[in-house]
Amino acid sequence: MTFEEITNKLKQITDTLENKNISLDEGIKLFDEGIKLTEQALKILNDGQGTVKILRQKLDSICQENFEIKD
Repeated sequence: MTFEEITNKLKQITDTLENKNISLDEGIKLFDEGIKLTEQALKILNDGQGTVKILRQKLDSICQENFEIKD
């Protein structure tokens, strides 16, 4: 699932838990699904953060090489 799909599903779960008259068992199942989806979303965010860090390091290196003053 993409991050957007996960957040949409989490919104659906939240809406159901807040607005529907559901059984305790169904509520627990939805809560458990929400926790699992949240873990997936956090993994996607952490992976993205790592990618951004690597790209920034590459950009810093390129900029440093291109703008060094040569004697």
